[in-house]
Amino acid sequence: MPNIMFREHDGGLWGYIAKRDLEARVQVIEFDGDDQWGGRIELEDGQAFYLDPLDKKPSLPATLRLRKADE
Repeated sequence: MPNIMFREHDGGLWGYIAKRDLEARVQVIEFDGDDQWGGRIELEDGQAFYLDPLDKKPSLPATLRLRKADE
């Protein structure tokens, strides 16, 4: 279960995984509203993670613990 830091940059959402020194644009986020945020999150390199949906969008930048998504 990696910790991923999310930030908004260049008009998009980016995720940074420190253990892999990898920064990638978020391509898909299942729930991206002010009242619910998270679910399945897919990065541009094809990796997919899952975050139990939060009640509100976090204040970014934010570091969150995600788990690998089921394929």
